[in-house]
Amino acid sequence: MTRLKERIIGLIGAAGPIPVSEYMALCLFDPEEGYYTTREPFGAAGDFITAPEISQMFGELVAVWLYQAWQGAGRPLPATFAEIGPGRGTLMKDM
Repeated sequence: MTRLKERIIGLIGAAGPIPVSEYMALCLFDPEEGYYTTREPFGAAGDFITAPEISQMFGELVAVWLYQAWQGAGRPLPATFAEIGPGRGTLMKDM
């Protein structure tokens, strides 16, 4: 049994049921045994990969499409775009 599992069992034993949000926070972000704090989950060697991580070409083609769409809309200003979602910001960097 892992130390994290022992701690969770101890928490439940002492105070009763815990919310799923607390359980997930412990499993994902615990400083010593959390999923995101003990490994690199992103990238080809991780558990999760996005299209921009596979090839720089994806970001370059998205930039071409975005520019054409912006131009077709009459080049409105201000023009703001942001990368939102999981990952390291690779899409924005490649654009």
